[in-house]
Amino acid sequence: MEKKISGLVFLLLLLAGLGALLYDGGAAAMRQALSSKEPFQQLENVVKDRFPLSETLRHLQVSLNYMSGLKEQNGVFISKDALMLDVQPKDQQTINENTQAMLRFSQAYDRASYVMLIPTACAVQQYKVPYNATAPLYNQKQQLIDDVYRQLSGHLTSIDVYPVLHNHQEEYLYYRTDSSPTGLGGYYIYTVAAQKLGLTPRGLGEFDVKHLDYEYYGDLYDLSPYREVEPDRISAYLFSKNWRGYAVTHSDKDGQRTYYSLYPEFRKELGDTKDILLGGDSPRIDIDISNPQYTKQLLIFGDDSFQSYLPFLLIHYEKVTFINTTKASAQQIEALDVSEYNQILFAYSVDHFVTEPVLSVLEGLLKEPTAS
Repeated sequence: MEKKISGLVFLLLLLAGLGALLYDGGAAAMRQALSSKEPFQQLENVVKDRFPLSETLRHLQVSLNYMSGLKEQNGVFISKDALMLDVQPKDQQTINENTQAMLRFSQAYDRASYVMLIPTACAVQQYKVPYNATAPLYNQKQQLIDDVYRQLSGHLTSIDVYPVLHNHQEEYLYYRTDSSPTGLGGYYIYTVAAQKLGLTPRGLGEFDVKHLDYEYYGDLYDLSPYREVEPDRISAYLFSKNWRGYAVTHSDKDGQRTYYSLYPEFRKELGDTKDILLGGDSPRIDIDISNPQYTKQLLIFGDDSFQSYLPFLLIHYEKVTFINTTKASAQQIEALDVSEYNQILFAYSVDHFVTEPVLSVLEGLLKEPTAS
């Protein structure tokens, strides 16, 4: 009975919303949007402007589907206290291409090279995955991580962060509404990465934690806005033992911008709270550290998961360059001078590694495979 009533409410809200959308010139606005160069984007803007109930309806639809037993919507698992991306590989070819690109790179450049595949929440916190999921859960550890590490053995040093994350699985390792690891998850990732990179990881107590936002909603909430899931907390971790100065330079299609802080809070005005972490995501980020205790240089090829672990790694280096290969152009890649770096790290979240050719852009660096 409750489901029937909810369905009737949904229908009434839908009819009321359509009336509001078409009233007072709404139909003309829709025709103009459809005739524009970007009809879908413009139509979405019209709906948002003239259809104030649209977000309410989306939330209601997700809740109704959940009540009817649909615990996975738009590729997102919905549990009582979290949303989790359902990671399924696109095809084996994509995985093979990414793996072979790392292998060819390590053979082309005489540099200490490392690979780190970061499992997602549904692999580490499987107890949260709904028991009636529509598709079998992809075994990220056995079907991907272990296999890729075997293929690259002897060429790249593998950094297996699955065990440490699994051992702390009940902690706040992943955002509830976003597909990325939290700062705490990033710390545990760092502890394993640091040891493999020849560094001595610092204790968690050596970092001051500053909470930036308690009401954050991320990309998974955009896909499946289940209103019963609590918002996330965004936190900054600051190394408190020794002073360091940072120059964080972002390079993108609009040029360059430099922040002299790992957490430029005014950045919130240009994006969302998550953009405060290292100034947000860009195709290329160069970080120079003043008064460092170390003289190593690190080059990272990765994805947006870098915001979780990189603030911790920075305390061990003089210079770090991060390249988001899902966003970088061929020109940005070819401009790299690999000889400037002591170590090369390939670090990807599993969801990107199995669905996108994340390393195809490196072809520009492999045209003449000679040691630099």
